[in-house]
Parts: sequence; C-alpha cells; structure tokens
Amino acid sequence: MNRLDTLNTPGTPGIGVEPLNTPRLARNPTGYFRVPLATHRLANKVAFITGGGGKIGVETAARLIREGANVTLMDISFEALEEALVTLKDAIYTGEISTSRILTVVGDASKEEDMVSALERTVKMFKKLDIALLNAGVSYAAKPLLKTSEEEYDRVMGVNVKSAFLGLKHVGKTMAALGNGGSIILTSSIAGLRGAPGLSVYSASKFALRGLATTAATELGPSGIRVNTIHPSGLGGPSFQQSWTEEQLEEMKKGMPLGRFAETHDVSSVVAFLGHEDSKFITGSFLKIDGGAITF
Repeated sequence: MNRLDTLNTPGTPGIGVEPLNTPRLARNPTGYFRVPLATHRLANKVAFITGGGGKIGVETAARLIREGANVTLMDISFEALEEALVTLKDAIYTGEISTSRILTVVGDASKEEDMVSALERTVKMFKKLDIALLNAGVSYAAKPLLKTSEEEYDRVMGVNVKSAFLGLKHVGKTMAALGNGGSIILTSSIAGLRGAPGLSVYSASKFALRGLATTAATELGPSGIRVNTIHPSGLGGPSFQQSWTEEQLEEMKKGMPLGRFAETHDVSSVVAFLGHEDSKFITGSFLKIDGGAITF
C-alpha cells in the first residue's frame, strides 16, 4: 500500500485523516467547503453606489472592480465623477475600456426621479443589480444643539435619510423584480450608535438609518435581499486631520484600541464582504468599522 492509499483509507492514522468513529456529517453537514473559492469573488456582479464621487464611494468602487464587479457611480457632482473615472482606470487590469465596466450618473440621490433614472440606466447597461451601497451623505460644522438651525436640520435629514429611504425603496423594487436577491448596505457612522456632541442632527440622521435598514431587512428578506448598516469612525487623511488640532487628534486616538483612525480601504473591504455570498446569512445587522472605539 502506498502513501496515497494510506491517506485515503478510512480510519488509518495519517495526515488529513480522522479516526473512523468521527461523525462525518457532523463535521460537514452541507458540503459547502467543496465550493471553489474565486479569486475575483464578485465577478459578474453589478454594484450601485450613491455618493459615488466621495472618498468612500471611489475607494469602494475600486475594490469592487478589482474583485470583478461592474459599478454604477451616482453623484450630484459632475466634476467628482470625472475625477473618480480617472482614479478608477487604475483598478481595471484587464485592458477593458473603463466605460464598459463603470457607469457614471449625475443625479441627486434625495430626488425620487433621479434615483429611479439611475437604477433604470444601471439595469439597461449591465442587465442586473446585485449590490447597492447607499452612501450619499452630508454633515456640518460642529455646534451645540441649541445653536443648530432648522435649515441645517432640513438639509442633513433631507440628504442622509431621504436618499437612503429612496435607495432602499427603489433598489429593493429593482432587485425584487430581477428575482436574484441582492445585498444593500447603508453607510451610517459610529454617530449612529452613540451620541455625538456638537452633531445632534447628524447623529439623529445616522441613527435613523438603523431603523430603515432593520425594517427593510424584514420586509425584503423573502425576496432574498439582505440589508445591513456599516458604522465607520472618523476617516483619517489630510481633510480629517485639518479639522482638529494635534492635541485633539492625540486625545481621540486614546479612545481607539487599535491605535489609528479608519481609512477608506477599511470600509471598502467590509462592503466587498457584504456584497459577497460569504455574508449570505447576515441581514438586519450593523457592522462597526471603528478600531474598537465603541464596545458594548
């Protein structure tokens, strides 16, 4: 008997062989481990991203493209989308023309007609829709609640919450009609998990996304559509650092067990996971991307 025969003989001690009395069905009841792992795990997937011209939108689009997906970027700024296209050309290694993999749509995600049009164009071009990152959002300079204006309230809630509502409504309709299920991810914040002094309305808007997401997860689940929120902490980088003094930054870092601020790639990798079948049994959940800043 050669070594290969020995290894393939049930109950024979050897590398990779368990005793005969080990219940094989208990070890592997589904056989799912036999499914090959794809290098480009999002190949042939189609993703739709609002706020697509921003830091998180562009970084996430790059990650999804590298994983094999085609992407629609929706943003209110034509200039931001132009810059995004230049950046994203580097994410395509196959020599394909970027316009065959990336669709850009100028539109306001908080306006229903723009949302509907962007999704119609996405399906017309790519014939499907598998992933949506509802990422459009605005904030404002920190100030006490008693000094926050009605106009600021209307603007922040009108963008952050309304765009997510419209996205859930029409992405949900589109995915349900296509009949292949899908994954919808809402970009919230750690301000959607705890109070944020100086940012009362922003915090309220990010808390609201949890209510939308958990309800949508329940309603859309029977159609195979998953809905989750992600909660990044403040993103590092020049613009973030310029908003605070060195002393404030150091004090904030003390509350980060991993010792640094979040980066855009920390967020994009979680979105890629939620867009893939590896997360197929996760819905109605919130995922913190905060280096341990919030523990509960």
